[in-house]
Parts: sequence; structure tokens; C-alpha cells
Amino acid sequence: GERRAFSAFAGGPLEGASLAAGPMGNEAGEWTEHTHSDGRRYYYNRVTKQSSWDKPECLKSNEEKLNTTSWKEYKTADGRDYFYNPTSKQSVWEMPIELKRLRGLAKEQSEEEQEEKEEPPEWATPEERRTAFQDLLQEKGVKPTMKWEEALKLIQEDRRFNALTTAGERKQVFAEYQTQSKKRAKDEEREKRKRAKDDFIAALNDWEDLRLTSRYKDAAEALCEKEFFKLIEEDERDELFQDFMDEHEKKVREDRRKKRKEYVENVKAVYVEKEEISVLSRWRDVQDILRDNETYKWLSKLEALTSWEEWVQETEKTELELKAKGKFRTERKTRDAFRDLLREHHKNGKIRASTPWKEIAQLVEDESRYLDLLAQAGSTPHDLFEDFQDELNERYKEDRAKIKKWAKAKGLVVTSSSTAEWFHEQLQGDEGFLQIPEEHRRMVFDSLVSKAREQDEDMEKNAKKNRKRFVELLQKTREVTANTTYEMAAKAIGSSVAWESVDEHTRRQCFDIFVDQLKIQSESRRNADGDDGASGESDGDGDRRKKDKKKDKVKKKKHDEVADKGYDDEPAKAKKHKKK
Repeated sequence: GERRAFSAFAGGPLEGASLAAGPMGNEAGEWTEHTHSDGRRYYYNRVTKQSSWDKPECLKSNEEKLNTTSWKEYKTADGRDYFYNPTSKQSVWEMPIELKRLRGLAKEQSEEEQEEKEEPPEWATPEERRTAFQDLLQEKGVKPTMKWEEALKLIQEDRRFNALTTAGERKQVFAEYQTQSKKRAKDEEREKRKRAKDDFIAALNDWEDLRLTSRYKDAAEALCEKEFFKLIEEDERDELFQDFMDEHEKKVREDRRKKRKEYVENVKAVYVEKEEISVLSRWRDVQDILRDNETYKWLSKLEALTSWEEWVQETEKTELELKAKGKFRTERKTRDAFRDLLREHHKNGKIRASTPWKEIAQLVEDESRYLDLLAQAGSTPHDLFEDFQDELNERYKEDRAKIKKWAKAKGLVVTSSSTAEWFHEQLQGDEGFLQIPEEHRRMVFDSLVSKAREQDEDMEKNAKKNRKRFVELLQKTREVTANTTYEMAAKAIGSSVAWESVDEHTRRQCFDIFVDQLKIQSESRRNADGDDGASGESDGDGDRRKKDKKKDKVKKKKHDEVADKGYDDEPAKAKKHKKK
């Protein structure tokens, strides 16, 4: 509620200010500024719990203090400055020290305020504000386990505390900082423990008393005062030690094996150096020769004997390999000679990619290069010929691709009636065409003609199927009778697939023959009915019916041929190629 307040300076009562009780104080941090309900400002001291209408001296700026000093500046009639203090009734020509000090402070403050106004904002972006607040938390040593109230005491007096303007933002960044700090602390602890393990292993490697028989207890006594030792749990230290000893034992054994191998190799080198030693020498004699050799003395009797046996086996193997290598070279030359023979016959036109092996065998059966290859193991003449054929086929494929490319560029279409002369005449102007072997040019042309014939056969098969389906359509359609015209049939079944799959000319001719056939059948039935009703007939009538039946058979045969092959009078489509 509202209470009476006494001015800290005037001592008079103030009405209507919101107050709290407590002792007085003169520190600037103890005072806060407030606005009364009537709009006037007053000041409250948190320590003394008293308020004042007058601004406390400790809150006044240097300029305000200058305005409240008792000294005033005046001028005489002749323009000279002097200073007068109405309180003390004192006048002086020189500026009083108090006034000089206040004016100097006021000027400095004014300049600082102006600089602050001109300086750009310290934190330009929200991210910079968050970063500044995080840096504050880190520099003040805020721990991940601290509560917000504890951290607040450490950071609230720093200017970066105001980088974030709301308590919600500060608490949010504080929570994020704690989460990151905890994670960072865990990572640091993990890294610290890892370094401790590495240091522990390094210390074991440097341990002077390390033996294959060393125990964990011995290592613990030697290293227990080390800092890294204390950072590792007992069970983990023991496990690390056992793993280290396993690796150490392997390393020692491997070093010994390498050392023994080195001695053995040195002794083998001695076997080679001594002219009196060969693979035929007896071990007893070898021992006598090497008795005084220093390298030999390092080996046990068993190791020395083993080295001798290994050297004998290796030497014999090397000799065999040299012989095999010489044999391999001879066999390779024989194979190369037969390949040259095949190339020679190909060059003179006796061997082509399509030539069967039987002909080749007869061609070369008396050649020495063929007979030499038969006499050795490995690849046979037939094998090498197949490889050579593959090589020829690859060349042919390359040439075929080139020729097809040139033909496509010229827009050439090879049909079943095209001639080789026409084909070559069209392409001989292309660069490189004449460089292709004549055999390959002919083979490419033949393959194109063969493909064209296959396409013609496929087209004829399809046309035959379409004609057959069309005739079957006519047979199944009741609307088509002996009196039906082509136009009537077109209206009835013209939209069917079987109708549209046949060209107009073929449809009409097939339709006409089909209708003729229906008429023949109808007439035959009428004649048959007439025969049944007549008691006899003249020889002339019988002959006429025989002729009619013969005509019917001819028409039916023609109908079947049309359905199977097409019409003889179908317009021919010439496929002649004119020379350009």
C-alpha cells in the first residue's frame, strides 16, 4: 500500500509514494528510479527501504552535479569573468577547483556518451547475441550441474548478460550450454581415459623388467604411482595387461623366428659360396667344411641339418625351373611359328573366318611348323586356329560396323533383290571402304541381303495370316451371303481387326471369290434337290451338270490359293535400284 516517506535530503514528508521499510544507503547500486501515479519521478533505496523525490547525489551525472553547484559564473562591466558563491557570499576571479573538476567530468561524460551513440551495436545478429552469452557462461566457469540461480550470481554483472534481452532466451541458451557442456565433459573424459590406456601400454613397452613370465601384479607395483594408472579401473587394467602380454609373446616369438630364419639364410649363402659343396655332397662332409664358420655355430644341430635339407631342395627346384623355363620358351616359339603359318595362308586367301578346321588341317598337314606343334604338350593346332578365327571375327565385326555406318549415312536400303555391284558402287567413294578386305565387304553385303530376305519372308507370313483371318471372318459372319455386296459387308464388319489388317485390293478379291464360292454351294444344293425330284434325265443334262461341277472345283481351288498366297493379278511392286 501507500506510506509516508521522508526525503533523504530535505527531511520533509512525501505523500502517495509506494514504499518499503529499511536503512538508508549512499551506493548507486542501492537506488532504483520509479514513476509516481501523478507522473513525478522518485527514487527508492533497497537497503534503507526509504524513498526520495530528490535524485540521490550518487545517481547524478557529472553534468547534473555541475548544475547544482553553489558556484555561479558572472561578468563584470568591462567583460571580465568572476565566480560567486551565494551560500558562502564569496567571490573569486579564478575558477574554483570544485567547478573545474565538475566541468571536466561533465565534458568527458558527454564525449563518452557521444561515442556510444556513434558506435554500432555490439551484437549485430541474434546468433552473435547467443554466442556472446555462451562465451560469458564459459568464461565465468558455469558448470553443467549448476542451477540457473547459482549461475545468475556469476554472470549478471557482466555486460554480455544483456546480449539476450529476455529471461526466457537466457534460460534457453543456458540449458543448451549445459547440454553441450555435459556432452563435452563426457567426450573429454572418454578421451582422457583413452590417453590413459595408451600411456599404460606405452609404459609396459618401456618397462625394464618386462619378461614373458611377468604378471599383472608385478606391473601394478611398478606403475601404480603414475597418473594414467589411477584413471583406469582395476579390471580394465588387468584386461589391458593380459592383451598386451599376448601380443608381446607373439612379437617375441616372431622376432626369434625371424632371427633363426636370418641365421639359416646366412648358412645357405655359405653353402653357395663354398665350391666344394654341391647338392650331391654328404651332410657329414658339409659339417666338417663348416665346423669353424661363425654363422654355422649359432644354429643347433637340428636347425643346421634342416637348413641343409632345405638348401638341397631349393637348389634342385631352381635347376628344374630353369630347364622348364627353357622348354617353355621353345614351346612358345613353336606356337608363334604356327600362328605365322596361319597368317600367311590368310594373306594369300586360303584361310577365312568361315573356313572349317578340317580344310585347314588338310592344308597344313605336311608343314613342319604344324608337325612341330603336334609334337609338344599344351595348346594344339586346333586351339590356335580357333584363337586365330576369333581374331578374324573381331576384325570382321569392326569392318562390318564401319560399312553399316557409311551405308546409313548415305541412306542406302539393301533389299532381297539388291546386287553386290550396286552396293559397292554406292560406297566405294567413302574413305577407307576400299581398304577393307574384299572378303569382308562381300560378307557384309551377303548378311544384309540375307536379313532383307528374312524380313520379306516374315512380311509374307504375316500377310498370309491376315488373309486367312479375313476369310475366316467372312465364314463366321451370317450377314455375308451369296447376294451380299462388298459395300454391304464393309458396313457390317468393316471395323473388325481382321478386316482392317488386309489391304483394299486383297479384301475385294478375297470377298469376290468367297461370294462366288457361296453361289456355287447354293447352286449345287438346288441341283441336288432337282435330281431327287426327277425320275430321269437326258444325257445332255448330265453332261452339263458335270461341267458345272468342274467349274465349281476350279473356282474353289482359286479361292484357296487366294487365301493362301494372294492374287496373281496383284499389282507388282518393282524394287529396282537405279544407278546415280
